[in-house]
Amino acid sequence: MIKLTNIKQSYLQGKSIVNVLNGIDLNIAKGEKICIIGPSGSGKTTLLNILGLLENPTNGSIQINSKDCNSMSLEQKTLFRRKNIGYIFQNNQLLEDFSVIENVAIPLILNNFSKHYSLNKASEILKTLGLEDKVDFKPGTLSGGEQQRVAIARAVIKKPFILLADEPTGSLDEENTKKVMEIILSIINKIDTSLVLATHNLDLVKKFDKCFKVDDGLINEFKI
Repeated sequence: MIKLTNIKQSYLQGKSIVNVLNGIDLNIAKGEKICIIGPSGSGKTTLLNILGLLENPTNGSIQINSKDCNSMSLEQKTLFRRKNIGYIFQNNQLLEDFSVIENVAIPLILNNFSKHYSLNKASEILKTLGLEDKVDFKPGTLSGGEQQRVAIARAVIKKPFILLADEPTGSLDEENTKKVMEIILSIINKIDTSLVLATHNLDLVKKFDKCFKVDDGLINEFKI
């Protein structure tokens, strides 16, 4: 279970305080697929960053897998995130100095698995995603759809408790959007991981168990 209670987030902009989230309550069951929609600037990315322990809320509590994340030190959050949270970014954030297979293996290496084991596991998952002939390529030589498949492989290789995806198809055409979403949902179902995905694409909403709309710093269930 993932539980957010009364999450608020504000930023100082010049001399003014900008309120982005104004008291978010959200419960996500294990294996549940959640979609977050809302206009640009509504706070979707901020909400995902708080869920991913990349950002501390101004107020409110975060519990992930029965762990009180508010009481964790920065180091504890980093270790917890490495083991339990996968993140797919819109711009993929692949490391250009590393090959495709090295990018995918990094999460396992950071969790103290051997390089040999990590590369073998990376090779296996890349093969399932149809990228076995790209393992030694640099990310910049791949198409947008291929890069996002690499980003998916990197995010799920450690079988995280929760997978966060911030507009993962935002820069893709319709064909690649369909492929990427099929891949994400197929993997999620296999590893029984909770998914929270932010998107502008209302066509994707029906693929999820629940959908929520973030607007004016508040969250409400959006009936599918």
